[in-house]
Amino acid sequence: MLKAFCWAGILLKLISQHPYLSTMTSAPWRSAVLIACSLAISGALAAEPALLPIEGFFKRPVMTGATISPDGHYVAMRTQSPNGRSMLVILNIETREQKAVANYANADIEHFYWLSDKRLAFSVINVDHGGGIGVPGLYAVDRDGGKFSTLAKTVKPPRSFADTDSSYNNTTLTGSAFHGFAARKQEAMFAVESWEDRVELVRLNTRNGARTAMRAPLETFNWLIDADGEPRIAVARRKDENVVFYEDDGNWRQIAAFSPLSPEAFEPLLFADGMLYIRAYNGANESSVYRYDLKKNAIIPGPLITAPGFDANGHFLVDEKRMLGFRLNLESETTVWFDKEMKQLQADVDALLPGRVNNLSYGDHNTTPFVVIDSYLDVHSHIYLLYKRETKTLLMLGAAHPDLDVTRMATSEMIRYPARDGMKIPAYVTVPAAGPKKMLPTVVLMGETQWTRNGSWAWNDEVQFLASRGYLVLRPDPRGVAGFGRAHSAAGAKQWGRAIQDDIADAVKWSVQQGYTDPARVCIAGPGYGGYAAMMGLIRDPQVFKCGISWSGITDIGAIFKYYGDSLAVARPTTELHAMVGDPKLDAAQFNDASPLQNAARIHQPVLLAYGKEDQRVPFSDGLKFYEKLSATNPRVEWLTYAPSVTDWKTQANRIDLWKHIEAFLGRNIGPSMPAEQAADVAR
Repeated sequence: MLKAFCWAGILLKLISQHPYLSTMTSAPWRSAVLIACSLAISGALAAEPALLPIEGFFKRPVMTGATISPDGHYVAMRTQSPNGRSMLVILNIETREQKAVANYANADIEHFYWLSDKRLAFSVINVDHGGGIGVPGLYAVDRDGGKFSTLAKTVKPPRSFADTDSSYNNTTLTGSAFHGFAARKQEAMFAVESWEDRVELVRLNTRNGARTAMRAPLETFNWLIDADGEPRIAVARRKDENVVFYEDDGNWRQIAAFSPLSPEAFEPLLFADGMLYIRAYNGANESSVYRYDLKKNAIIPGPLITAPGFDANGHFLVDEKRMLGFRLNLESETTVWFDKEMKQLQADVDALLPGRVNNLSYGDHNTTPFVVIDSYLDVHSHIYLLYKRETKTLLMLGAAHPDLDVTRMATSEMIRYPARDGMKIPAYVTVPAAGPKKMLPTVVLMGETQWTRNGSWAWNDEVQFLASRGYLVLRPDPRGVAGFGRAHSAAGAKQWGRAIQDDIADAVKWSVQQGYTDPARVCIAGPGYGGYAAMMGLIRDPQVFKCGISWSGITDIGAIFKYYGDSLAVARPTTELHAMVGDPKLDAAQFNDASPLQNAARIHQPVLLAYGKEDQRVPFSDGLKFYEKLSATNPRVEWLTYAPSVTDWKTQANRIDLWKHIEAFLGRNIGPSMPAEQAADVAR
């Protein structure tokens, strides 16, 4: 396990050594360091410190993003306003003046993006304070707060916020549908318009709102933009195939077609200097980044980026015209720089902030005098700093959770444990910072979706809260999860409630063998798919799991194909979902055998269920049906309902209330202070 350091103290020392930093007059700039350090010192002096309050873990973060302007003289920051909303603030680096250019009483800043040295685009949503998340609105404003433009209004029937007009289609500022260079042309920007039957890439004039639809093949859902601001690669979805097109002398030419799950599949990542860069397996177990020959329509041998034991999942980093590096997620987030100057810059920053992940935000020309740093590690949530290249000094901009005591956070470590069939399964293990390190009550915490990575080496509010209460936290990535090679993901095909579930139980077996876990005190928990895995864990492995917690959990595999909105079925094309999960008709018997709803009578352990009345990801009716069926045979079921929508559980009041109930539930059933004989009685 990695040792926890007082990073707040290190930053305070840096500030004290540099007058420019120590004379900052804005309170938020210094409080992130001063409060954290004072808490760290007081925590170190206390022999038996009191439990950290739950609100400290789950309240909304103070600062959640910062990016530097193309010329490197201004910083845009998404930070908390006095009324608790997320606002957009612009910092003039030279004068240190700050100005809120987008601050609403009834909406939050979501994404923000520099259009030029002078102008920004941003979107708004409603994260908290009642009301649903809504459809993001899209706006533009000058850095001085002037020349405000509405590009797409915010809509949330039946209740809207920020403004109201339900006639608009959904226009979003998103990076999920187009990638590549910023290509800032006369303060225009790219956006995706979603209609009932199609999506379109449009170029928006942010001064007058004029739209120009970009020509592309039918059914295109993804684009790559070149350094001149033109779409050059398009990916269309046609029947069961992804079809890739290349814009060649004014014409779209097909260069490949494949099933997304086939061995020959690839993902276009960047088009730069006439070269297409892709991610592909190309006959190997782990995916790598390759160059693609657009004349021969073939992968050029020899990978550019490879990561043994991991897929090369990530994205390219570019400046105005050049490809500079590649950022990917291995055991922790890692950046590979191709550019010599950026590589040296990263080394200089890492020397000042050792042992941390330090992501750099730089200007268009890669030679600007200042760089913004987003820095974090497993025991310390995100802090944002300004680095001056000439003097190699740091300025504290703000922090996500400035008042949390870093010295009391728990470290996490990635391990790979053996499944019963010999497959190596990745997992993150988090041991409480204080108290005993062996024979601990354990929570197996599962993620919301089955195919995305469950753990990461970063500060996590749920994990840290559980660890602060004395629980060991296991976050396994069982077979079927992407990111660890083709064999690992393919082994999960149609294994919901079967081999995947075995992998989860085997994580507990490994932890018991290591002496970490008390086998009489293990609970399994999670949202969405994680809630499904929790209930199936109680059904399949009652000797392993003594209690289970599910919030917005899937209760019936077959039902996910009927969900609407932001559901699993829509998130994955149906053919992919059939291959990964199963066919509701052909695999109906297997679905029944592996669905909590059909096996509710087999659950006898204590259960906590939580659902939102307006949640569309897993409908409230599904949760209620499962609760009614489960409680008919199990008297130890606790039922929580929330309104409004709890999609992603972003509403602060709901999250705090839920985790208060989880804390109490765990304490009653596997609590750290519970004697072993009492735990055995509870399990029985």
